[in-house]
Amino acid sequence: AVSALRRAVELTQDSHPDKPAWFNNLGNSFLARFERAGELEDLEQAISTHRRAVELTPDNHPDKLSRYNNLGNSFLTRFERTGDFEDLEQAISMHRCAVELMPDDHPAKPSLFTNLGNSFLSRFERTKQAEDLEQAVSAHRNAVDLTPDDHPDKPSRFNNLGNSFLTRFERNGERDDLARAIAAHLLRRAVELTRDGDLDKPSRLNNLGNALLTRFGSEGELEDLGRAILAHRQAVDLTPDDDFDLESRLNSLGSSLLTRFGRTNKLEDLEQGISIFRRAVDLTPDGHPDKPICLNNLGNSLYTCFQHYSKLENLDEAILAHRRVSETTPDGDFNKPVWLSNLGGSLLARFERTGETTDLEQAISAHSRAIDLTPDGNPDKPSRLNNLGNSLLRDFQRYGELEHLDQAISEHTRAVNLTPDGHPDKSRRYHNLGNSLLTRFERTGELEDIERAISAHRHAVELIPLGHPDKPWRFNSLGSSLLTRYERLGEVEDIVGAISALRRAVELTPNGHTDKPSRLNNLGVSLSRRFRRVGELDDLQNSIVAYRRAVELTTDDHPQKPAILAHLCQNLCIRFERIDDPSDIEDALAAGRHAIALLPEGHPHLITCWNSLAIGLQTRFEHTGNIDDIKTAISMLQKTVSLVSSTTTSSGSPLVRLRSARRCAAVLSKYPTFNATGTMLSAYSRIITIIPETVWLGHDIHRRYEDSSLLGELVNNAVSVAVAAGALAQAVEWLEAGRALVWAQVLSLRSPLDELHGSHPELADSLRAIRQRLQSSAYNSSIPDINAFDGIDGLSVNSAADSHRGLVIEYDDLLKKIRARPGFEAFLRPKSLAALLPPTGLTSGPVVFINVDASRCDALILSSDGCIVQAPLSDLSMDRAVKLRRLWVNQLKLFGVRKRAVVQMSESRDAFTYLARLLKFMWNWIVQPVLHSLQLLPDLNIGAFLPHITWCPTGPLTQLPLHAAGIYIDPLGPRTFNFVVSSYTPSLFAIQRCCEGATKQHPDPSVLIVTQPATPQHSLLPGTDAEGVRLKEILTRSQIAAERLNHDKATVTSVNDAMSRYSWVHLACHGLQNSGDAIQSAFALYDGRLTLSALMGTVVDEAELAFLSACQTATGDEKNPEEAAHLAAGMLAVGFKGVVATMWSIGDADAPIVVEAYYNKLLELRSSGTVTEGETGAAYALHEAVKVLREEVGEDKFISWIPYVHFGV
Repeated sequence: AVSALRRAVELTQDSHPDKPAWFNNLGNSFLARFERAGELEDLEQAISTHRRAVELTPDNHPDKLSRYNNLGNSFLTRFERTGDFEDLEQAISMHRCAVELMPDDHPAKPSLFTNLGNSFLSRFERTKQAEDLEQAVSAHRNAVDLTPDDHPDKPSRFNNLGNSFLTRFERNGERDDLARAIAAHLLRRAVELTRDGDLDKPSRLNNLGNALLTRFGSEGELEDLGRAILAHRQAVDLTPDDDFDLESRLNSLGSSLLTRFGRTNKLEDLEQGISIFRRAVDLTPDGHPDKPICLNNLGNSLYTCFQHYSKLENLDEAILAHRRVSETTPDGDFNKPVWLSNLGGSLLARFERTGETTDLEQAISAHSRAIDLTPDGNPDKPSRLNNLGNSLLRDFQRYGELEHLDQAISEHTRAVNLTPDGHPDKSRRYHNLGNSLLTRFERTGELEDIERAISAHRHAVELIPLGHPDKPWRFNSLGSSLLTRYERLGEVEDIVGAISALRRAVELTPNGHTDKPSRLNNLGVSLSRRFRRVGELDDLQNSIVAYRRAVELTTDDHPQKPAILAHLCQNLCIRFERIDDPSDIEDALAAGRHAIALLPEGHPHLITCWNSLAIGLQTRFEHTGNIDDIKTAISMLQKTVSLVSSTTTSSGSPLVRLRSARRCAAVLSKYPTFNATGTMLSAYSRIITIIPETVWLGHDIHRRYEDSSLLGELVNNAVSVAVAAGALAQAVEWLEAGRALVWAQVLSLRSPLDELHGSHPELADSLRAIRQRLQSSAYNSSIPDINAFDGIDGLSVNSAADSHRGLVIEYDDLLKKIRARPGFEAFLRPKSLAALLPPTGLTSGPVVFINVDASRCDALILSSDGCIVQAPLSDLSMDRAVKLRRLWVNQLKLFGVRKRAVVQMSESRDAFTYLARLLKFMWNWIVQPVLHSLQLLPDLNIGAFLPHITWCPTGPLTQLPLHAAGIYIDPLGPRTFNFVVSSYTPSLFAIQRCCEGATKQHPDPSVLIVTQPATPQHSLLPGTDAEGVRLKEILTRSQIAAERLNHDKATVTSVNDAMSRYSWVHLACHGLQNSGDAIQSAFALYDGRLTLSALMGTVVDEAELAFLSACQTATGDEKNPEEAAHLAAGMLAVGFKGVVATMWSIGDADAPIVVEAYYNKLLELRSSGTVTEGETGAAYALHEAVKVLREEVGEDKFISWIPYVHFGV
């Protein structure tokens, strides 16, 4: 027929009146052949000939409209084959022309409405525009209305109208539409009235099954699902094997069976579904437009089978099917994102099972490509964002790149926000968001993340019905997040809630399910934690039962098995120590060895497994005395430390790695006879290297202070080991690396880049730009309000914290690039001792570090030439140091020394005796051995020019006045101030920076004077007014420019701005040390507080000296003494080279005496030329000023004169 019609067309001139009809017939023949054989060339010819038929048909010809219709059908068919959107637009245009040209009473008009409705429906499925769907419904309704009841096409038009109602229901979720869809199918009674031999009966049964399946998805009635399966099965049974529609009907039947399996877990449905999908694939020839759908459905069913049976061969076959369909579908096909998304899901599942990283990389690539091909506004966009988030989360868990975790949270958050309420996947997306937030909390410890994670998981549990197969998954994740918060905050209600949720997860998970072992493991962990809190043996017993069951259900190739074995090992050790059953310790060691044997070299989980086995070996040694056990345990712990500090192992939480390192240090210290000194030094050296990761710049500043507080004891222990080994330079380097860490970060963001710019200007410019952006965010706090997490609002993104974290990731990446360049390997890394020394000749005396450790206490005296002298403090111990600090602080509290005050409590003779006794201990235990080592004893230097030393104490000694130590009971007894002039420093780096800055001479200083005699909401300080007036007189007499901001002129903004214009600053006001939040310590100004956190972001290049005539400006945080979180250190960071501060409150009448004497002496020293390069004269001036006050009030008035201290040079 095609050949004959083509010949007729070729032999006929265009002017012949029958030529359009022959073109039309030829087009129909080509279209029929395409529908039979599927050759795209036939479809191209059909469109070409139908177009010619339209072109050659006059506008007034009665067949013009039918030829428009045929051309439209051809375009629609090609669109369905190729997905070319332009074809669909052409189809709608042709069908609309046909409808508009035909009168309503024409018998063919319903057919034209049908075609137009189908075209609109196709465009809706592509664009999801509601207007297209409404046009489709309207067209199909017109087709039904214009078709007589006895017309043979009436059932098919009811069918089309029903399908359009069904689609609108799926779009809008309106139940009325669903009811009308099914009613349309039932009203025409097509299914019942059509005989079995009718060729349309299978199609109508299939459509009825689809409608029932959709209603089941909306209302969850199993009866609808059963009737859907019956209708689909009848449709398949009535379809001949050679019918082209058999494949699509098999797919419908398979889908309904898999849906029922998902609801009931009936294995027969799953197996039948896979068998049906295989048949569909086998029956569909390659190149057929339905082949991709068949392959995709087969892949999905095999993936489901893997999830239930855990058979890897099912997953392998699923991936083959998904890969095949993805690779053979062009990018323009609107189903391509679906295929890519399914491929990504199956690849991710195989990665989770085998740990093969190639699968993970390909999964991320597939999900990313799926998103790229999915336009915004597409209802499937949230699903694809969710899938990409899952893959990025796994990538972080494997490689530890925090940037990928942040991106995962971003994708999951977008997925939740784009998913409408009531959507069946809303629960899953909340769940995945919660998991990614939980993971970030485990890495960074940001409390906001765990609160948001729990909120998300609660929503996920609430939004899914009991009986849903994912319900146990939701319970498991909620339990895990509650357990994690318990481990952070220690609230008993969290561990109780965790056990309840995790127990429900285990109970609801069927035996044989792939996730059963991990849920048992999580339950075991929660029970174990409660045992450690409450001590109930039943919890320990039940946890071991859960671990054993999890081990039995997990194959050796499962990536979670080593962790489960490690947990079993640890808990068997605990039970052995509790009930002394020898079989427990042997089983524990067997489990630990098994766990290690399953992991490849360098795997991050080896840290946990080596630790667990070491615990077991140490436990057995302590019971049996077998030396081989403790030697092997130490060997395991050394491996742990090596892996902890490895640059290739960064996926574990830094705090988890730090705990492993601390355990190693504790065991090495406990059993020194079983390891060489070099071994301990090597172990501690590796531990010190992970400190920068622990106190990471990407955390908010509260978190960094919190993390740094965990390091003091470990660093002091490391230093004591180095001192014992005679490695004094290393001891000083370690002390420096482990203290004032936040200040070091502040200063590193201001370090000069001249050398880098000279070699690599582009890197220097990039680093400078990032550091400028970090100057503000690095000092911010993002402590969340826990009460804000009760509802949906709690899931809002902390954009400031996320932005800062992303900026630090960018900063860290840039540092890696810089350190990869020759000569810059140590760029901005912790400095060696040689690099920390101030330039020769710029220091006026030694720096004295005092290390306090449980094993020993020492002073390390560092001279300006780098020579270190060790002064053993044999009479000092950790217990004595802690007690001395406690007694001193308690005595100060009795005096109420918290604020600068007009009247202070008088000091009784008993108070003098008590304080003098404590100062005597400080002299005998600490200061006297140091001065003796410096050969400054026994001669008194009263009246002579005293040498200068800078104290850098650690731990409990940071709050003790070493500069005032002495024997005061004896009027002629030694006092520190008779032998040396004292200063303090937060760190050696701070001194180095101050010395280098002090090389700039300021012959004509300018002074900012701030006085606050009546700060709102604070007690009156009338002495500050007199202090300011007297100071200005002194400065005027010396012809020094000064500005005074008094009372309401001294606002936070005015003072902060003015500091940048003056080289000297004098602040006479209330000072506030915040014991609960050190960085909120502040100067109380007229309209608010100038806080320590605000000072961290301030830089004053020309700053030289500051006098803080306020209270508690050098007190610090007793919970974290190594960080020097006080206002004096803050002023050093601003850029001041010398700072006078106070350890506690000062008398309002005393301050003017000190201030007058200080400035008179300072100006005298500077005018006489006594102050040399690298010095400020401030320490000597303060020494003289305090002497004046001491003579004025009496030496026994310790509370009055001791608090004044000097920081810097």
